[in-house]
Amino acid sequence: MPDPRLLFLPVILAACTELPSEDEGGTIGYDQPAAIAPELQLSTEINDLSDRSALAAHEGRYGVSAADCDPDNRYMTEYIDVTDVGFAYRGSLNTLHSIDGEARFTFSSPGGARETLAFQRGSLLRWPDNRAKRTTYQRCA
Repeated sequence: MPDPRLLFLPVILAACTELPSEDEGGTIGYDQPAAIAPELQLSTEINDLSDRSALAAHEGRYGVSAADCDPDNRYMTEYIDVTDVGFAYRGSLNTLHSIDGEARFTFSSPGGARETLAFQRGSLLRWPDNRAKRTTYQRCA
């Protein structure tokens, strides 16, 4: 003899899968937003990059050593070329993301990582906030 509970299984499954039709005036979902629904906060902060004169004032090549500044030297490649749109380092162009001050800028790498450069007294500081990685570049003549 079959288990009597199995006789009600098709009825229960049918009740769970039937949806109200449009003719019945039924709707799926809620008429009111849930009280616990998160509110979306849209950022109104836009990086105004129209005036790049602060970065343009630092345009040029910077090297860790004099050999890095020599364009004919193929072996010393620890140099950075700064333009008003970003900086190039070993074939990768990092584009200007934000102007953080007259001498401090944040850039985006092609992979999306952010990097900050700071300029002081003719030098370029790469990773100025990270003592373990901080590198000082001198402006090439």
